[in-house]
Amino acid sequence: MSPIPSARPLSPTGLLTAVPGLLGFIPDRSIVILAFGDDPRIVRTAMRHDLVVDGDGEPVPALAELFSSLADVCVRNDVRAAVLVIVDDRFPAADLRYRRVCAIADRRFAEIGGIATGFVVPELAEGGRWLTVWETGREPGGPGAVIPIAGDAPTRGRLGDPQSSPTALARAVRTGHGVLARRSDMEAMLAPLEHCTGPHLDDAAGQACVDDADEMDDATLLRVVVHQVIVASGPRRPDEAADLGCAEVTRLGVALTRLPVRDAALSFAVTDLRGAAESLWRELARRLRGSAQASAATMLAHLHYINGEGGHAGVALDHALRADPRWSLATLLDSALRGGLAPRLLDDMIDDCYDIAERLGVPLPAPTLERDAG
Repeated sequence: MSPIPSARPLSPTGLLTAVPGLLGFIPDRSIVILAFGDDPRIVRTAMRHDLVVDGDGEPVPALAELFSSLADVCVRNDVRAAVLVIVDDRFPAADLRYRRVCAIADRRFAEIGGIATGFVVPELAEGGRWLTVWETGREPGGPGAVIPIAGDAPTRGRLGDPQSSPTALARAVRTGHGVLARRSDMEAMLAPLEHCTGPHLDDAAGQACVDDADEMDDATLLRVVVHQVIVASGPRRPDEAADLGCAEVTRLGVALTRLPVRDAALSFAVTDLRGAAESLWRELARRLRGSAQASAATMLAHLHYINGEGGHAGVALDHALRADPRWSLATLLDSALRGGLAPRLLDDMIDDCYDIAERLGVPLPAPTLERDAG
């Protein structure tokens, strides 16, 4: 999005109500860093991690290392200001332990001016109370300084409805996903299914399908994948699985472990068939096993990542690496996500994917994903 000259700082209530929409789920017992670039009205990145405390409720030493890593991500991405949101219900919002968490973060984020504002929210729900527990106290850094929250803003208040915030509604329109209640809901969307879920082929026939697919060249297998994505684009909810028989699942499993086929099919993440590809990759990630499962889950993670859905991408990458810890694209994307690589930096990869499809002689839908500038 383009910078807005003389933009007014955000209201705390509006910003905090938007947090679940930014993440894609409602966090609990978490720390969330909201990072801003040149425009104080636009959250460039939202980064969530568990808030781990010891038996006395004090922040564990590893928290300082975590904040150092997050601060490094912000510096590399030219972040101009950071806001810390503590979502935790274990102590009263004004408890000094939360201020100590803010103080640790402030020291680690010193290179970008510390933590501009720190909030505590026991629960991100409509009517939930929020409290400001930290303000940097520093003078603005001269002309052009980014101040996400004005100094005269209220220091306490009540949240709006996170499910109907403009951020959540925009996410739903863009991705087809509403805000999930918990991160565990994302994990449940990848719960394993049997390879054959209905009156389809038996194991012997499935093996015959493997033998048949092994004899297909890459171009033929890519056409199989394209056909199934188009089938999946038929009328159904975005989270509804396609009715794939054992033969199709087996053949697609072989296709997704052919690296040229997989790489070309990654292009669907930026097309109008994104939702259909997401549905198909998810079902395959649930029904396949081993490297084929890792490939399907990695393709799902890539689709979420390049569309700015980091929470979903992280869950899919965990799923992929459990299936095959050595699946190289999964480890690459996992490192990029943890290192704060911006989704737009994956665009060059998409160019390569289209080049592969062209070499195989298989036409793919044109990219339609729009990038925000700035």
